[in-house]
Amino acid sequence: MKILHVLPSTFGAGGMERLVIQLAGDAVSKGDTVVVASGPGAWEEGLAEAGGAHVTLPATSRGSAFGMVMATARLAGCVNHLRPHVVHSHNVRATVMARLALTVTRHRAALVPTVHGMAPSDYRRASSILRRITLQVIACAPSVARSLEVTGFPSSRIEVITNGAALQPATLERQSHLRECLGLGSAPLVAGIGRLVEQKNWPLFIEAAHRLEGPLFAIAGDGPLRQELMDLAQRSGGRVRFFGVVDDMAALMGVASCIVSTSSWEGLPLTLLEALSLGTPVVATAVDGVTDIVPPTAALLVTPGDPEAVSEAILRVLTDDSLSANLRQKALAAALEWQPERMLIQYRRVYQAAAAGQHPWA
Repeated sequence: MKILHVLPSTFGAGGMERLVIQLAGDAVSKGDTVVVASGPGAWEEGLAEAGGAHVTLPATSRGSAFGMVMATARLAGCVNHLRPHVVHSHNVRATVMARLALTVTRHRAALVPTVHGMAPSDYRRASSILRRITLQVIACAPSVARSLEVTGFPSSRIEVITNGAALQPATLERQSHLRECLGLGSAPLVAGIGRLVEQKNWPLFIEAAHRLEGPLFAIAGDGPLRQELMDLAQRSGGRVRFFGVVDDMAALMGVASCIVSTSSWEGLPLTLLEALSLGTPVVATAVDGVTDIVPPTAALLVTPGDPEAVSEAILRVLTDDSLSANLRQKALAAALEWQPERMLIQYRRVYQAAAAGQHPWA
């Protein structure tokens, strides 16, 4: 089977990209050919290690008709060359490009779109577009499916495949190496992990850090708001360090005393699920994409937008050993529900049905 993944932007360090690498590695291990078409990004090397190939598309952005035309033309060339059996598009812009490329080339391939989550205000337009250009969509989480349904996409045309996420614990040697590389001292590490974008509400993390003395607060990730957030952190007492992208995420979660997610919305936060799979105590805002998957006993879930609630929850984790031990136990138990193997099996069945022209992908 030949599978072409289409991403709407660069192949950077994000949950969508991690999912694609997982899917590529699984498909290649079963003898499939996998190509990913997207803008360039830091995780192309990870894709190559999984056995997938990469085709670089021109950059696209919302409202850029020229960029869409150029990217679609390049994608059409990729379709003509690869002749895929399945085109797996990720989010709305990629699905539009994939549909146009298939139309232009007149190549008959099954289009399998996955919706990974988006800002709440974007769902109505997304549902309207998807309703017209695709027969069926996959939602990465129950909250995404609900948002699509509420904004007009028929529930009968939605399949939910919850993203799988798990990490193997890092060895003490790897953790020690990371401590040395990052210059970590003996203070407890409170880490936020993710792209430096508005969705993640990093100002809330910075405000919570400003309220607590003693722990080392750090943000691991990169993105367009990096300088703005660094300036804000400096004005707020300089208590937050910016690590950039950390390659050994399991080691970081291993040395952290607490992982914090302050997102305003989530489709499904893979980094959070990975932290829980290692038993690292988690404090997270109780947004839909979190509360759907994470039991309230497995993490401390707090009111979105409330810095006092975040700082109080962090303090509880750092000062109450029995609470931390209980969170670890409950997290490890809950993580069995989102093992990657289950997700990979479900996607494999979709690919096989789509390639065979079976309903509803025909």
